[in-house]
Amino acid sequence: MIHAPAVLAAIAVAPSAPDGGWRVARRMAADPAQVLVGRAPQEAATLAPLIFNLCGAAHARAAAAALGLDREEDAPALARAAARERARDHARAVLVEWPRALGEAPDRASLGLLARPDGAPALALALVGEARDLCAFSLAELDAWLAAGATQTVRLLARLRRETDPAFGRAGLPVLTPQTLGAMMAAPDADCPDAPPPPLWGRDGVGGEAAAQVPAAMTSGGPTAPTLPSPARGEGGRGAPPAQSSPPQAGEGDLGGGLAPLHFETGALARLAETPLFRALLAQEGPTLFARLLARLADGLDALSGAAEPALSAPPGVGLAFAARGLLAHGARVHAGRVASYRVVSPSAWNLVPGGLMERALAALPAGAAGARLAPLLVSAINPCVPVSFPAAEAAHA
Repeated sequence: MIHAPAVLAAIAVAPSAPDGGWRVARRMAADPAQVLVGRAPQEAATLAPLIFNLCGAAHARAAAAALGLDREEDAPALARAAARERARDHARAVLVEWPRALGEAPDRASLGLLARPDGAPALALALVGEARDLCAFSLAELDAWLAAGATQTVRLLARLRRETDPAFGRAGLPVLTPQTLGAMMAAPDADCPDAPPPPLWGRDGVGGEAAAQVPAAMTSGGPTAPTLPSPARGEGGRGAPPAQSSPPQAGEGDLGGGLAPLHFETGALARLAETPLFRALLAQEGPTLFARLLARLADGLDALSGAAEPALSAPPGVGLAFAARGLLAHGARVHAGRVASYRVVSPSAWNLVPGGLMERALAALPAGAAGARLAPLLVSAINPCVPVSFPAAEAAHA
């Protein structure tokens, strides 16, 4: 398999004065997946969720499948653990990050309900009131729910929708599907001498718009894969200039795990884009900041509901799982009872790639204080797998 010499470890976002845009600086680190190479499959499967512990349950599920160790009897427990993890991740954002970004007090009491074995119904009530299946709402029902303002979360969303131009932060890309990602992960190994050469991903190392000679099956995502519609050039952020990437470091052009940049997105909004509410909302206003935040809330409610999520099918040697941050993949090759190669492609490999979702959404923010206020909320909506800091804002509050 192809391996990246480094993977993304952290991002710093700063205003790019005087043009009102943004500069995105990336810090790279050694690929932690390489720790698994040379180990027995069972040992690798045990270590993977400890190494990738931000979404450990989802990584455990993907690792077991990639290593051929997934068993039907283990599936329910793995699914429950992954759902609890998704619920915890979304709830912390909704109850702590969003109020803080909008100048209100975090609701840590409601967040504490996650620690109770029977706390899921009470937490759902604290988040959205009597509403449960947001994804089944019509647009009229959504408006009525927002107007009623039954909880702090509902009031925050209503305020954001009322006070924020929908063009601010609006950006969308084709949705990454399990079929597309599985095909990419199963592409022939570049280090296998009798395999055909890997696809030509683009010579500049940062992807650009072109992904030359990529097989159609890898980019189409199948007939049902939607593209989250973006405004025409110039509509987003009232003409804000594009976000600027810092010069790439070694390996920075790779998505992680050896896949070079293609422009897809994954996450809560991509996952729910074909549900009744989000299909209508996207048709009405596109992939706005409001839509992305609402999708995180809806995905959290789905995780709290306890509904079992079936394992995702994938080619041999590939494991896929939905995490709170989106679709993730593990790819493994085992030879003579040992892991010969291993790669992990996280959701942020797509959303944070140069020219990808986060940079496009930042470029659609307004200049000045309004954009600076919305930027942390936008990052929370995209939900990256690595720390994202705003050094200028942090220095101002020091």
